[in-house]
Amino acid sequence: MILLAEYVSSGQPDRLCDVIVDNIVNYVVSKDKDALCELECSVYNNKVYVNGRIAAGKDEKIINEEKIKEIVRNVYNEVGYGKKPLKLPFYFRYLLCHPFPEELDIISNVRIEKLSDDERALRQYSDDLNIVNGYALNYPLTDYLPIEHFIALKIGERLKDPKIGGPDYKILIQIEKENGNLCWRRLTISIQQIDTFTYKDLYQQVKRKIDYILRNLFSGTLLNSLSTIDRDHFYLNGAGDFIQGGPEGDNGLSGKKLCVDFYGPSIPIGGGAIYGKDPHKVDVCGAFRARELAVNLVKKYGYYSVFTTLAWSPGEQSPYIIEAYEIDEFGTKFKIDDSLLPPRDFFSIECINNDMNLGERKITSIKDIK
Repeated sequence: MILLAEYVSSGQPDRLCDVIVDNIVNYVVSKDKDALCELECSVYNNKVYVNGRIAAGKDEKIINEEKIKEIVRNVYNEVGYGKKPLKLPFYFRYLLCHPFPEELDIISNVRIEKLSDDERALRQYSDDLNIVNGYALNYPLTDYLPIEHFIALKIGERLKDPKIGGPDYKILIQIEKENGNLCWRRLTISIQQIDTFTYKDLYQQVKRKIDYILRNLFSGTLLNSLSTIDRDHFYLNGAGDFIQGGPEGDNGLSGKKLCVDFYGPSIPIGGGAIYGKDPHKVDVCGAFRARELAVNLVKKYGYYSVFTTLAWSPGEQSPYIIEAYEIDEFGTKFKIDDSLLPPRDFFSIECINNDMNLGERKITSIKDIK
């Protein structure tokens, strides 16, 4: 069996758009937990386009266009764009990652208004139809995520290092599982490089970093067989030098990296994106609850893995479909009896927001639910 998964860094143009809209949502929801947010973003070169609607606040608006622009510039800076001082052995230099935050041309076309009492009262009801899926593998070592997805996630989170390269990079892992044993088949990395690095310099730096990450993640664990990878299975920047990256190398759009947001291509995803939406949207709160349900079931009943499905129609407080399936190690699905599932009220939009404290946005991704 081949296990495949991908990771996309926060500096990659599509993911950069996701981070921008989610930071705007986080700010607004922290001021008004009932806020309605539906935002999209696109980037190219030094242009940033933000559009959508924000309805929040009772007596006055929560945010304005200047604050949106401030958040956008902060995101660019935090993910690694701009002029970054680097203290390297024997010399000092700057890593220059364009576009610089201060040079951005930000076009905001967001409808900003106060949230009326009538609309606030409707926040407990779904304003859209959607299907959300959850999944959990009974493997605490991987935070109950699919093994390949967890590995891609952890390598990606720890690879970020301005002494190696810029903020735009992607990872694709290929692992083979046979008779319960795991081994590397390929680890592919495409990373924006420092322009003064030769390919040999870059390869040595990245390979050294990967060896360190794998050793610290898996050495001495049940995934020890993945704690090293030889040169024959490691691929770096196969298309040649990758110097011009980020929005200068490609355009970006929010809501495109759904497989990365959820469980990778091995597990079916639902019908909506998480980023750019407030936590009363069923795309968001439903996805979190579906994941939580799957995790709770594998913990409580010892299933090998669990796949869950929730489905809403507009105007409903709770989903009209609530299903859970055990999936054994051979991929066979067995429906879990409804008597083992929580009551329908457990899945209401208000209950999810209150239980998970989503008004403070402590949970922003399924990987936060363990």
